[in-house]
Amino acid sequence: MVKDTNIRSLMREHLLGIEAYAGVQPPEVLAERIGVHVDQIIKLDANENPYGPSPKVAGVLAGYNGYPVYPDPQQRRIRQVIAGYVGTTPEHIVAGSGSDELIDLLIRLFIDPGDVLIQCTPTFGMYESFARVCGAELISIPRDGHFDLDIPSICEAANKGSKMIFIPSPNNPTGNLVTEVAVRELLDSGIMVVVDEAYYEFSGSTVALMVDKYPNLIVLRTFSKWAGLASLRIGYGVMHPIVAERLMAIKPPYNITAASELALIASLDDKELLLSRVGKLVQSRENLFKELGDIKGLTPFPSKANFILCHVSNGKGSWLYNELAKRGVFVRYYGKPPIEDYLRISIGLPDQNQALLTILKKTLL
Repeated sequence: MVKDTNIRSLMREHLLGIEAYAGVQPPEVLAERIGVHVDQIIKLDANENPYGPSPKVAGVLAGYNGYPVYPDPQQRRIRQVIAGYVGTTPEHIVAGSGSDELIDLLIRLFIDPGDVLIQCTPTFGMYESFARVCGAELISIPRDGHFDLDIPSICEAANKGSKMIFIPSPNNPTGNLVTEVAVRELLDSGIMVVVDEAYYEFSGSTVALMVDKYPNLIVLRTFSKWAGLASLRIGYGVMHPIVAERLMAIKPPYNITAASELALIASLDDKELLLSRVGKLVQSRENLFKELGDIKGLTPFPSKANFILCHVSNGKGSWLYNELAKRGVFVRYYGKPPIEDYLRISIGLPDQNQALLTILKKTLL
């Protein structure tokens, strides 16, 4: 019998020191933390959609009677409807339990232990988490002062044998886009390029239709942000059919729940409403950006997503985060270089944005 004190010796050695990804806490936990009712929490820390899902989602979920039956492992229906939304064909599409699952699967498909994967910091932390789990060697290439990519350094790393790079566009947490010219230059280097377009509906910028010309391009998207389905975990990738066929082969057979499939289809059936809400959030983003720029001690960065990154002067990032939290307003604070004194603020409903601004002005002015 193996003693509990020795069980770690049976685990994979490279996983023993890995830290868990620091996800955000649910509203109930935040409310308990500061001792208020959950309705008093203003949650602007996870880039969630404050308008929620389409009203059609609740209707289709309530009326469905097929929950005892496994969903389609080949994702036939949802691949068809997603392809129609993207403007491509179903063989280019693979759906995942959020785009997070597709990040994991892509690393598993292309990266052997010891292969080199590139991230451009600051960026979305899940790339590093999955790379570490899969035993990849990770190199971080810093972005410049405007958070743009260092293309020459990336190409140099690709020429030295780096195999894959993840590039969010807009980037999380900085909100800026990567240009199509830059993407083409990276693709021409021969490296696998994964462009994460989680915030595509807010930016309107995409390289998704380049996948036929560039088999080494993969584009990821999600229904968490624009469609308000974060808790139902549904995302998808657009890729060359050869890559899609292999992803379909290695994914868990029933990775998309019936509930997620129904919600996705209902959302696309109501996309006009959802996109009108996106338009409201974009307008709120622009208004909030201007207001934040007028507050002494804050420097907001232009964003094409549903959040704004702000630098807090005089090393007060942690202090300001805690001051907001004490008042029930939660934003994202990282606390690590190169953005240790930055806050990422998700765009909320107009009254939530105004409450945030009121507290910031009272605290900083």
